[in-house]
Amino acid sequence: MSSVETVPSTESTEAPTTTTADPCAGVTLEATDTGVSADTITVVVMADVGSELAPGLFQGAIDGTKAWAKAVNASGGLGCRQVKVLEWDSKLNPTESTNGFLEACSKALAMVGDSSLFIGDVSVLKDCPDATGAPTGFADISALAVDAAHQCSPNVFATAGVAGTCPFSGTGVRDYVAQTGPFKQYEAISGQALHGVYLIPGDLPTTIQSSMPTVRALNSIGFVSDGEFGASGRAEQAVYAEYVAAMQANGSNIVINGSNDQTMIKMRSEAVAQGLDETNVLWTCSLACYTKAYAESSVSEGTYVAISFLPFAERAENAELDTFLTNIGQEFPPSWAVAAWNSGRALQAAVNKIVASDGPNGITRASVLASMRTITDFTSDGWIGTVDFTKKTLSPCFVLLHVEGGQYVRKYPEKPGTMDCSPGNLTPWSGDAAAEFKG
Repeated sequence: MSSVETVPSTESTEAPTTTTADPCAGVTLEATDTGVSADTITVVVMADVGSELAPGLFQGAIDGTKAWAKAVNASGGLGCRQVKVLEWDSKLNPTESTNGFLEACSKALAMVGDSSLFIGDVSVLKDCPDATGAPTGFADISALAVDAAHQCSPNVFATAGVAGTCPFSGTGVRDYVAQTGPFKQYEAISGQALHGVYLIPGDLPTTIQSSMPTVRALNSIGFVSDGEFGASGRAEQAVYAEYVAAMQANGSNIVINGSNDQTMIKMRSEAVAQGLDETNVLWTCSLACYTKAYAESSVSEGTYVAISFLPFAERAENAELDTFLTNIGQEFPPSWAVAAWNSGRALQAAVNKIVASDGPNGITRASVLASMRTITDFTSDGWIGTVDFTKKTLSPCFVLLHVEGGQYVRKYPEKPGTMDCSPGNLTPWSGDAAAEFKG
């Protein structure tokens, strides 16, 4: 496998067509479990949307899940049935996330596209009774899993991957891997040793803890921290003066933003206000800056953004990406919609396996869990890096984009339709992430 490659298509997610034996033909469909009637399969998507802290934060996860259901239903359905999507707003509230799990327990075959940062009790995922009363639990095919208890639940399958090892008690030392491939490209672009500030999403313990392994892994390969700041989503721009001052005092040549696009806009705006000399500064950001609003902001020019899937502008390079954009109905949807859509595709791959072996009446919570645990090479037909749900691994694949004239321009790898998937993009770190943040 080359380090820069087109990610292969390794699984089939398409609904049955008339070119092969129709698994629905001649079958009397039955209600087989909670969330599976004779004509519908019900799923729940849970996302942080209604919090005053971050209104609409993960609306894209709901949009992506519903777009997937629309595509599936238009192409013949899932397991010979139509998909019904129920929504639950977890509101950045652990009680509401627990209530969301209970909602799914009572009504759904599985959860799909979940994007909740503040997770409460996850025991219902494992112990929820199925239609027979057995404590089977159900599959939570989440878009992301940040909380350690959520990550390590045996019934959670995160399409964005998991950086830390499981099992994990929730406190103390844990082994991690971090995506550091983009930083190596920044070094090559700069041609000098990089030192600067790291902006950490500082509103929740889970987001802080999930960020620190990346910071420390970057430190281990050469990034020198001039400052590590917990950037609150509620902070006014004036708060960023402290961060800019740290850059000025240390002659920083890079900003690494692990928070969202609004954080980067405020940081760059304050840098301008403080007269920071940006001549040798690299402004870099994660997937959270891959938004239309950021590209079109007055301060985005020259920002590098690393993403883990083929960019929206390359829909002609990948049929799955094209299908996603067609069904979500936007040329530039929220980036959170991607992992949610692919969570649906992962469920689809699991159900297709069940139907192929046991027919459409073999779909139960137990069979979905068993099928998900066999998927080792999910790529959403080549749109994303390989996900191994059996190992809860993190994909090493990334694409580096550069904001130029309000557009995201591919910078690395140069060839459209490819990603850098070198295993060396992942750097290990072991430590107590909660204890690392001193802010």
